Amino acid sequence: MNRIKLLVLALVMVAFAGCRDEDLNPIPVYETSVHGWGRFDAASARNFVYADVSKNIDIQFQWNAIDGILNVNKIEFYAFFDEAYKDTDGNDRIARHAGRFLNANGSGKLFKTLQASEIPANRADIKFTVTQADLYNLFKDAKFNYGKGEVPVYANPDRTDRTAATPFVSGDQLEVSWVLYTNDGRKFDFWSESICSEEFPKSSCTVKWGVVCVSDLAGEFDYVQTDMVKGDGAGGAAFPGTTSGTIKWVQDSSAGKPILGQYRTPDLSFGQFGFVWGDDPAASLTNLPKVTDACNFIGTKGADQYGDTYTYKVLKVEGKDLTIRWNNTYDDAGTVKLTRKDGKDWPPLK
Repeated sequence: MNRIKLLVLALVMVAFAGCRDEDLNPIPVYETSVHGWGRFDAASARNFVYADVSKNIDIQFQWNAIDGILNVNKIEFYAFFDEAYKDTDGNDRIARHAGRFLNANGSGKLFKTLQASEIPANRADIKFTVTQADLYNLFKDAKFNYGKGEVPVYANPDRTDRTAATPFVSGDQLEVSWVLYTNDGRKFDFWSESICSEEFPKSSCTVKWGVVCVSDLAGEFDYVQTDMVKGDGAGGAAFPGTTSGTIKWVQDSSAGKPILGQYRTPDLSFGQFGFVWGDDPAASLTNLPKVTDACNFIGTKGADQYGDTYTYKVLKVEGKDLTIRWNNTYDDAGTVKLTRKDGKDWPPLK
């Protein structure tokens, strides 16, 4: 008897389900859409090169309507420029000179527009070039408050390396994004994370790159040192005389790969320790210190055998001759003229 009751109840439930109003549970209708796929051309540089405006970025781009229903009839490309800087408290900050990239939603500087016949078919590539001059012209009038009042980005007294001739410097980040317009009157400027993270095949929301610096300081150099100071941790005293010799800077490396802009040196003092103190060369006994080149800004990394660190200041660059003034945290100092033995000229070091 119980079995019969259960069967009847089941038939009633099936009948109820079969007679429900479909309007209460409509089948969803998904809108058609388009997205873009931008990436570096295979032969393109992956970064701008400081002080070399001949190195351009070549981008391949295609729009994609997965279902083939929509057609794109206008494409806008927007440029973004982020600058790394330190605030007045020494904290790392980012100056965003075109707003922040949010899938090109209302930010950026309009870089390029394609319309009508300029636009290829669905999933067909177009190629365009971005030069440093292009982006300089977009941002040359930009201003920003770095903490001491608003100043022109290209007349910032704290970044004298940024000029019309060298518009982008170490720490800059550039990117290009896009907005797509379709024949049904819609505008596409925002996409899902799966598109922007490139998880979805042949998709992206932006092409990003930075600025690298060519560095070529490795070599053997003759040196002459004058105007030496014998340090005492409290100012030191002038030490008469001249010392000379040869020093070699070797390209530093890690896991067999060169470390850009970093060179091992056997003596941070250029013979001053031997001449003034009768001591061993100024270098750590366990790890050779480094001379660094950060986009032509010369510096040092590491310490000598006493734990003192060094500052190098460029006084003059003349062809094969480089003159620097160095000092350390014990107040040793000297003026050194370095002459390259490989026939090359020094870069415009600062």
